[in-house]
Amino acid sequence: MIIHFICKGNVYRSRLAEAYLNSRQLPNLKSFSSGIIAATNGNGIISWYAQRIIEKENLVLFESPGWQQTTKEILAQADFTVFMLEEFYDHCRQKLGFTPKNYEIWDIKDIGEFLLSSTGMLPINEMENIQASEETFKLIKEKIDDLISRLSR
Repeated sequence: MIIHFICKGNVYRSRLAEAYLNSRQLPNLKSFSSGIIAATNGNGIISWYAQRIIEKENLVLFESPGWQQTTKEILAQADFTVFMLEEFYDHCRQKLGFTPKNYEIWDIKDIGEFLLSSTGMLPINEMENIQASEETFKLIKEKIDDLISRLSR
């Protein structure tokens, strides 16, 4: 089974999810990721926050080498699609004409969005962003572990 993680720029959430799931090295289960605005999101280098976690968690061997733009062709390659936010699902349906059969929307916000929703405040310093990225990764791991458990039944 191929699982596709979709976020905005494919430099943070979806890349963390892809690296973590692939690190599990489960037979017949692979993942890849893309972003709905990856091609317009600068140079496509993974975010410092994601790379920090990937290195800390020993996931370097499982990270993709670069960003990938979400396209209709790429969407068709997956057996199961995970949208990090509902707006990414809406984009794929409305702009790309994609109607997934097997999918989930996880509501995993970006760093600034995460802090705003959990504390009511935007991040003030780098340590808050680092802490938010750790919380985001923890949530991604929990969601992936749960998904693996449900798919194996």
